[in-house]
Amino acid sequence: MVDVTPADAVPPAEVGEVELYHPHSWWTKYVFSQDAKVIAVQYSATATAIGLVALVLSWLMRLQLGFPGTFDFITPEAYYQFITMHGMIMVIYLLTALFLGGFGNY
Repeated sequence: MVDVTPADAVPPAEVGEVELYHPHSWWTKYVFSQDAKVIAVQYSATATAIGLVALVLSWLMRLQLGFPGTFDFITPEAYYQFITMHGMIMVIYLLTALFLGGFGNY
């Protein structure tokens, strides 16, 4: 026959000299998090940063259209590259990361 002790009588398995619960720093809380809401905030912040790059590209395209020939660094080839990069960033990175990653995880 086996002696079984009730569950409320079992002492906790804690070691006094070991710190089991440490405070989280910013790095461990937000970078290495597995929480879905924190990951959603990460997706949203990344999408916002990428959206700012797309916004700058949009401004450069509008400057070229508004003042043609004024800005020497915007060549016709660079203008077409700006259009392509702006479109790809807005559709793939910003919309996908923000809507599916950010709003989908939150």
